[in-house]
Amino acid sequence: MYETYETGISSRYLKTVVDKLDEPICLIGGWAVYHSVNSNFNTATGRNYIGSRDIDLGFHFEVDWSEETILESAFARSLRIIEDQLGFMPVGFRYLKEFHIETEKELSDNEVKTTPTHFIFPLYIDPIVDIIHPKFHDIFKFNPIDETLLEMVFTEKTNRITDRSLGKNLWLPQTHVLLATKLNSVINRDKEHKRLKDIADIFVLLWFTDVDISEIKSRFFQFSDKKDIKRTIDSISKKEIFAVSNIIGVGPDEIERVFLEFIR
Repeated sequence: MYETYETGISSRYLKTVVDKLDEPICLIGGWAVYHSVNSNFNTATGRNYIGSRDIDLGFHFEVDWSEETILESAFARSLRIIEDQLGFMPVGFRYLKEFHIETEKELSDNEVKTTPTHFIFPLYIDPIVDIIHPKFHDIFKFNPIDETLLEMVFTEKTNRITDRSLGKNLWLPQTHVLLATKLNSVINRDKEHKRLKDIADIFVLLWFTDVDISEIKSRFFQFSDKKDIKRTIDSISKKEIFAVSNIIGVGPDEIERVFLEFIR
């Protein structure tokens, strides 16, 4: 699914980012899934789970924050570090740094201009907020990605896991919350590889975390409609299940069985 250099560069730079940012650091997306399932996945299969190409970070806002509070928030401080200390370039709502795929070394602006495009790997950091503050665009001059489910992670500690595998306090969404974000995104994916990654993530979150699937279901369906989720799971084709099976090395029958167990 991903080239080794892509996840390798992203993984190494995730550690660099974590080292620079203030604790706690909320990690979501593909790397949050990886850190939630990899130990159990590796034990069961003898392989590491798929990493991620991008680094997704979650941030909390309150609608009544003043401009002064926003400028001193974890979000604003993190953006200053990402730009000024880590050297990422703002590109719309994302932050970009480019690497050579063979040497896996960071490319300077001049090197980017002289390196063939097919030798360049773009690493993105995506800062994602739980709500979009009314003054956000005026202050930051871009429109952010928002994920309302993130608010659950910041406002209730039972909805998050604290992980110290990278040497600092990482907040990972609890399985039922992370699963909900993946089920929300898979339905709107327009790129095949991203949809397949979401499907794989949904399966491993159901089957390779420390939380039993019955407990995941119990907590998940407290805030999600079962009919909507059934439609989402039913939209996953046999062809996609076979593709995911080939990617992660788990039998298609097992993947299908777990999906059916979830919506049963």
